[in-house]
Amino acid sequence: MRPVLLDLDGFGSFRSPSTVDFREADYFALVGPTGAGKSTVIDAMVFALYGSVPRWDDRRAVGWALAPSVSRGLVRLVFDVGGARYVVLRELRRSARGAVTVKNARLERLASPSGTGAPDERTVAVAADSEVTPAVERLLGLAYEHFVTCVMLPQGDFAEFLHEKPAKRQETLARLLGLEVYRQ
Repeated sequence: MRPVLLDLDGFGSFRSPSTVDFREADYFALVGPTGAGKSTVIDAMVFALYGSVPRWDDRRAVGWALAPSVSRGLVRLVFDVGGARYVVLRELRRSARGAVTVKNARLERLASPSGTGAPDERTVAVAADSEVTPAVERLLGLAYEHFVTCVMLPQGDFAEFLHEKPAKRQETLARLLGLEVYRQ
């Protein structure tokens, strides 16, 4: 999975529309002072893909995703996988009682592998609402737990992974790399 564009609006500390453009980057690093939003950018990518963020410690909790001063938010990630380009979107809404829920989640494949997911571009629907996360897992070949363990380690969890017992680390990496085929 290679990120292409990330749009945030009302997500975490990004109260107004913001875009992170990865198109010209072969490699990238998120740098800046504490509180600049680096972790929120990572959180937004994971949230767009899986509908949750590991540092919230509860896969069902989405209230932290919506900026406190807004009633509606949006996270949209355009990404490449296997020569195709996809866009995943999750909309957040705050009810009059303050509860935050995800609405209108969807995963689409762009007709053009160089598209940006603009409103006028042709897409093919892949999944909607509760089917988005399972479709992303199939597309990436990684369940949420594996993605956040080995692809996007939450702050502080890298040291924990490194200090795991060697057998546990080996088991995780073997599962991610599909090495069980060699046991067979």
